[in-house]
Amino acid sequence: MLNVSIGFIYGISHILLSIYAYQHINSVDSVYFKFDSLSVLLNGLLSLILIPVLFHTRYYLNRHVPDRKMKGRFLSLMIVLSTAISGVYFSDNFLIIWVCLEITTIAVTFLIFHERYTDALEAAWKYLFISSFGITIAFLGILFLSVQSSSGLEASLSFSYLQSVATHLDPVFLKIAFLLLVTGYSIKLNLFPLYAATIDAKTAAPFPVNAIASTALINGGFVAVIRIYSVITKTGAASWAQHVLMIVGVLSLLIVSFQLFRVKRFKRMLAFSSMEHMALIAIALSLGKAGYYAALLHLVLHTLAKTGMFLNFGEIRACFQSGWIKDTGNYMKINGFSALIYLAGLLTITAIPPSGMFMSEFLLFKALLYTGNYILFAAILILLTIIIYVLFKLSMQLLYGQAPDSFNPEKAIINRYEPVSQLVLFGLVFYLAYFPPALFTGLMNAALQILN
Repeated sequence: MLNVSIGFIYGISHILLSIYAYQHINSVDSVYFKFDSLSVLLNGLLSLILIPVLFHTRYYLNRHVPDRKMKGRFLSLMIVLSTAISGVYFSDNFLIIWVCLEITTIAVTFLIFHERYTDALEAAWKYLFISSFGITIAFLGILFLSVQSSSGLEASLSFSYLQSVATHLDPVFLKIAFLLLVTGYSIKLNLFPLYAATIDAKTAAPFPVNAIASTALINGGFVAVIRIYSVITKTGAASWAQHVLMIVGVLSLLIVSFQLFRVKRFKRMLAFSSMEHMALIAIALSLGKAGYYAALLHLVLHTLAKTGMFLNFGEIRACFQSGWIKDTGNYMKINGFSALIYLAGLLTITAIPPSGMFMSEFLLFKALLYTGNYILFAAILILLTIIIYVLFKLSMQLLYGQAPDSFNPEKAIINRYEPVSQLVLFGLVFYLAYFPPALFTGLMNAALQILN
């Protein structure tokens, strides 16, 4: 009961913070933090997904974590993780962003190993080591930024300050800083080159952790990169930075299209799906103004959709007592409502019309044609077709395949009301894509002003 109360109080506090930030956009400023439209949008999104994530965390803890102290530690780490992510969003200083992302590394590492089994230990150490290596590379990028200012350290690392003096910065230093930051933070973005540790981590982590790490934490990596990208776009190195993002995006998409054929677990499948969508976002950003809105819209919709998919996986695991694809089957008959919601989620993340994510991908392809990237248009279309094929092939085993001999209906845990939260999330994806309210579009357009 204490854990439930703490989770409820934290969730309400986070929502109140988002409301306060929205009411004080650009009017509350400090040395290190600032409420701008981008941070308010993403923190509000985090507040929104925290509601179902914390709710489903209770199911996870009751089913898989019998020890009360371990339950308390898990919830505490989830709170630390969410708070650090909010710190990333609101930071107006590249060093504070770095510190907050390092805090997320520590929190995620302990959360991966929460169930104390061998594969989780290996994934936790791998994530900690490679993430720390990536953070170190990013810190070198920050050092290159700091030497560009003759004033104090805080001024030189302030996002607002660097934007105001962008035209006076040395392009060579900016290019080096951008390359180091994109490389270092690629583990947070789930992109090439440091994606491998993130994929392994999400394969081993509990599903409530993935519901945050594959959405809000990825958004934190996006904020870290978009801040430096918004500085470099105001210089002569803008075209170079766009080419870097395009290469990262295309290589990531290519890797996903091959690696999905080797997937044997649902969480790994969903982790590669997140990599696919972040690759599309990187490509959209590389197209300049034509792709900015598509990138941000896709980020928002992916956050809602992937949260729902990981929460639905929690129900699949509870039903089959396993996260391996081979251990599932005939889910449509065993738990029809949850299976239908899974199918709706699958259509959503693969952008099959009328999925809301079809709209953001449509805008991406429109931007590709508008900018004359016809070959890239065809290549991405082919790669996405391969990815969609594999995702549906793997999912058909769950939905309509033969149930394994090891399946015991008496041990299956089925709650008919659990999928409701995912239905709401997938419904929001559709609603925001096709019938966006004025508040949402206003925040989106204001957030993109940092790039324009």
